[in-house]
Amino acid sequence: MRFEAKHSFFKKVVHDVHNFKNLLKTLASKHQLMIAYALDSHRFFKASVVEKMKVAKVEMLLRVILSPSDIRKLSILTPSSVEELVNILCDKLQIENGFLIQYEDPDFNYELHNLNDISELPPDKATLRLHWEIVLNAAPSDSDLSDFTLDTASKSSSTHSSTSDSATAFDSEQLSPCTSRSDQWPSQFPIPLFSYDVELRLQKANEDFKKNGTTLNVTRDIKMHVLEKLAEAVFSYKAYPKDCELEKVACALVDKHPCLKAPGSNGGWEGWKLSLKFKMANYCQKLRYAGCPEITVHFRQGSSRPSLKRPQKSELNFLPDHPVGFSEEDLEKERALMEEEVKKKDMSLSVLNSKMEMTFSLRRKEIVADQPLVSTVKQRWPGLFIEEQVYAKFQRIDCIDLKSTFLTSLDNHTRGFLKMYRAKANQGRGSDLEVLLEKLDSQDTEALEDHTKNMKMGILEVVKESADPSRSLVNVAVVLEEEVVMDNLPDYTDVFILLFGLLYVINIEYPKDLKYTFEVVQKVFLHLGNECTARAQSLKNKLVLM
Repeated sequence: MRFEAKHSFFKKVVHDVHNFKNLLKTLASKHQLMIAYALDSHRFFKASVVEKMKVAKVEMLLRVILSPSDIRKLSILTPSSVEELVNILCDKLQIENGFLIQYEDPDFNYELHNLNDISELPPDKATLRLHWEIVLNAAPSDSDLSDFTLDTASKSSSTHSSTSDSATAFDSEQLSPCTSRSDQWPSQFPIPLFSYDVELRLQKANEDFKKNGTTLNVTRDIKMHVLEKLAEAVFSYKAYPKDCELEKVACALVDKHPCLKAPGSNGGWEGWKLSLKFKMANYCQKLRYAGCPEITVHFRQGSSRPSLKRPQKSELNFLPDHPVGFSEEDLEKERALMEEEVKKKDMSLSVLNSKMEMTFSLRRKEIVADQPLVSTVKQRWPGLFIEEQVYAKFQRIDCIDLKSTFLTSLDNHTRGFLKMYRAKANQGRGSDLEVLLEKLDSQDTEALEDHTKNMKMGILEVVKESADPSRSLVNVAVVLEEEVVMDNLPDYTDVFILLFGLLYVINIEYPKDLKYTFEVVQKVFLHLGNECTARAQSLKNKLVLM
């Protein structure tokens, strides 16, 4: 007989008799009585002693963790197998099957372990944690959502015919779900459509709220469904939303469905915000188990502590998935072809664009996860440091035309900047600008290497001595980590735009002495992100008033 089975019998005896005087004699006598009972049974040689003792099942106490905000206490008869435990949990908790059971093992300081055998559970009480498996379904298109309303019983015959004609195309789209984002966080968050039965309940409850002011008694299934849909909608914009953004989602939910307001609070959305915050953490954990690269990048191999690598500059497609049907080996071959194309004398921009587009996910994974030096990035991805590719890569990351957006915003704010400069000059505070221009004009520009030492980031202008200052400019270059990464550029404005684009492309943080300058470019000129620091917000307010 296994030691644990015998040991569990003695622990149960101690727990039941509550007698601690001459404990060894008590255990020995109880054990002898159990053996005598088993020997007297006619089925002694057909069933083990432990199984005979389980004829009269005892109750065990369970602490079941469904989510961080949903923890329940159960008292059940001791199950004989893991399958029986699963059926009991589904029946008692009113949940669906398809989850993984983990338990806190007292032998390993109550760390979580997968439950493979029912004998691994502690005999009297145990703490269980349930993890649901993820089933990825193709998201419905906008046309399908527009056809789905509460008043629609069925689609029209034309819709049925078009659906049957495009069944093959839909099946192919199911195999390649799109994971890229195309829109920034909206000013008014759009609440998604819920399932038909939930929408029907909410519609009737909203009518009762308008008439009587009574709120809906939100059951667990409604709350879980609403939070699941909201988490999916939030993730379509951001994987890690801020508290203020979750607050906007909760406010938008109770504005659209006032019957969901929690009584006793000012706005009625505070509870939904807290529940959504926990739901987002749980949803990201599910995506991590499913292998979502944007989530798994935080966890190093062999380490349980996360290494946070989140979007810091409002990037939409921070770390996208690989194209469907392509492995890392296939993408590495495409990268090699891209490198060969760049080395050609007559380089084909169309071929380069296709290769760079195909290897976008591999390039982001290397840059974000490995954080290589700029020289390493330039060696492996030479096509990335071409002017057109910087703009194209920024377009892939943030879905914004960098050059046109920046120049348009610059034109809009030029008048305000000139008024501010004139005001400073009238106050005698414009001498620093004149000194800076004099220093730039007096620089020696014969060798680039002499000026790139100890330069982490900068713009280098190469000029020649000439009587006509407008014709003295020879070259403008971008310097990153003491290396000229791009040169022979047309003018200072384009160089500055390319420098800002490279900060996104190579995932470089803003330098401390220029962080407010780049923050203004990001949030005032390109409108990437809403929250500004006090300095940037002050400048933004002044430009509005000018």
